[in-house]
Amino acid sequence: MRIQVVAQERVFEGTAMQIVEAMRSVAFAPSDVSLEAYMDWAVEQALSLSEVELVVQGETVQERAESFVASLLREGLVVRT
Repeated sequence: MRIQVVAQERVFEGTAMQIVEAMRSVAFAPSDVSLEAYMDWAVEQALSLSEVELVVQGETVQERAESFVASLLREGLVVRT
């Protein structure tokens, strides 16, 4: 999958896990946070900065990453390229 962040023109490519890992690596979040903690932080940021409520569900990190990317797409924060 290949997605572009609408507000930045930044493009990420790979599986949902790879995309979330790449997003975490360039985010203004602490660099030592887990992938799950990064997603929780990003959900909070989307709500506080853009008033967009992202819904992230799943039992495993993989499921949560897929849900996170799907939620970003559904809310229009990223688009497929």
